[in-house]
Amino acid sequence: MNLQNAVVSGLVAVIVVGWIMHRQTRWQSLDQSRLWRGPIILGLVGFLQMKSVVSGGLGVTAVALLTVSALLAGGIGLVMGLLSQVRSGAQGLEARTGMAGTLLWLVLMAMRIGVDVVAHLAGAAAVTSVGAILLTVALNRAGRAVVLARRAEQVHAVAAH
Repeated sequence: MNLQNAVVSGLVAVIVVGWIMHRQTRWQSLDQSRLWRGPIILGLVGFLQMKSVVSGGLGVTAVALLTVSALLAGGIGLVMGLLSQVRSGAQGLEARTGMAGTLLWLVLMAMRIGVDVVAHLAGAAAVTSVGAILLTVALNRAGRAVVLARRAEQVHAVAAH
């Protein structure tokens, strides 16, 4: 990768992370279909991207790093869902992850960078692929969605009584 590509990739990453962090601090409609749209799309694209990268197979190191990355991403997502605030708004339920969730997003990014460094040093190139990164983000968003969907169900159940 040349310097120009690295700078462009870095800028795109900063913009995407900034956009996600901004959205996490704002109240968003807690719509079940919207809640799952992002994780599903990211997961499918990540899976298809990974499929082309791992056609030759994965080594033990790559599998271990992908497993650790997946568990941490999903776990951080679950905590983000627990830390999210939920309220009734004009259009129904709304949620925001808030600053604590945003800090966890930064922890996720730091974890991902650490995994990439270890993978690069260990020669596990598949772990550093765009597909692996997209799957990590998808698992994080899915973990958050699981908790928020459950919390929304509980709010609706309490309102029905």
